Amino acid sequence: MASFSGCAPELIDSILQHLSFRDLLAVSIVSKRLHKCVTPLLYSQIDMTVHRDNPRSIIHLCRSIFNRPELAAHVDAVRLRDSECFSRWTHFSMNKPPEASPPRPNDEDGMSKFVPFISRSGLAYADIWTEKLRSGDLNAFVALFLSRLPRIKSFRVGNMVVLPDHEKKQQGRDAPTEARDMENQFLGKVFQSAVFDSSNHGISRFRHLQHISYPWLLNPWPGKNPDFCKPKDMMALLSLPSVRSISGWCLNPESLPFSWPTGPPELAYLTSLSLIHVRHDFLGQILERTRVLKKLRWVWSHTPYLDPLNTDILDLDRLTGALLVVQNTLEDLVISTDAGPTWDDPDFQDIDICGSLNGLRNMVNIKRFKVPFALLLSDVYNPSDSYTGRLEDSIPPNVEVVTFSDNYTGFNQGFGSRLHEWPKIASWLLETAWKTTPCLKEVCMFLKPYSPRGPSHELHKLEEIFEGTDVLYNIKHESKDSQRWD
Repeated sequence: MASFSGCAPELIDSILQHLSFRDLLAVSIVSKRLHKCVTPLLYSQIDMTVHRDNPRSIIHLCRSIFNRPELAAHVDAVRLRDSECFSRWTHFSMNKPPEASPPRPNDEDGMSKFVPFISRSGLAYADIWTEKLRSGDLNAFVALFLSRLPRIKSFRVGNMVVLPDHEKKQQGRDAPTEARDMENQFLGKVFQSAVFDSSNHGISRFRHLQHISYPWLLNPWPGKNPDFCKPKDMMALLSLPSVRSISGWCLNPESLPFSWPTGPPELAYLTSLSLIHVRHDFLGQILERTRVLKKLRWVWSHTPYLDPLNTDILDLDRLTGALLVVQNTLEDLVISTDAGPTWDDPDFQDIDICGSLNGLRNMVNIKRFKVPFALLLSDVYNPSDSYTGRLEDSIPPNVEVVTFSDNYTGFNQGFGSRLHEWPKIASWLLETAWKTTPCLKEVCMFLKPYSPRGPSHELHKLEEIFEGTDVLYNIKHESKDSQRWD
């Protein structure tokens, strides 16, 4: 009987594709031939949990890539998970110092190869990068690992990698400045060098990178210069030649319209975009470069101490104006806010909402639409003679699934504080939905568990609204322990 290792290479590869990572490790030590077959699969999907106070796993990956450069070509996807769950409810854990100082790598860990590689790059931040590597900085080693991957297609990281270390995560509220730019972390710098620096620095150009995801900051104060915070970092990601989806955030440019560092990109493949903190004017200039965008998530975040240009005015007319450039392609739209009061921010003020979302009636291709209930009726606080207060005036006409979220746009603007406006949902569903949203199939209520004054004890009133309609409904509760990124 023929042994497994004696089978045709095509058959072996087909079987190995179905094995778990642990099983692949076991197979890799059976024979030299099987080890050769298994190695590309072991490195194709890097999915691991990282620890800021012990980045040893990333250091070992870097050492393997530098000792055997051919392994780098096998890496298709990298996902680095946080070592603990983070949410708005647990953000204070980020202020805790690490349990132990990170181990200082030595020549046996690969420093004898890491340092010359960075020195030869000629990059302006080479010295500070090397210094951070010597101190065992997690972000610096992740950037080093990433810089050696020529064929990576997907890159996803969590808060452990993106947020500054504890020494720089101080509670002062000074906005990032150019003077402190060298304190910034290194992932954004690596992408900028890859895209905008044409010199022979040796860093991957990321020509195959399609999907990038990094989280919005959980803490009301993220520390000085968190990674990817510069507008130029986002411009670099948008300028990648194969990019298909981006989920992240950045500060806004000092002035608008902004200039692309090497000319505006042609975003011919970008189909999904999730942006937080980006102002509507900045958003509009990005959207006008897209050609096939189908899914957009835009989150308004009011953090004036982090970005002085981020005012407390949410102009819905300018937002809908920015969206019109994608009206022929967009199918899935999520509008949200991250501007609620925090218990450690005594200076918080309500957001000033002006305009309306009525311009979304021009978005005829949208099938799925999620929006804070308060934004659909924002003009109730500034009514004009033409204000009707109808939900259907701000809902895309051919939508199939509508989700009302309970995101705060200020004090007393959640579901629980707007019970008197719930009948507007009934008026829409029972009286006008058949002609204003004829394709409607389902309405979802996405409620936060800590909404003031409910609405948990009033849910029966929501359920009664749907009686007598043919529309499916689903009332969901956001878990307070849910992740802020996926």
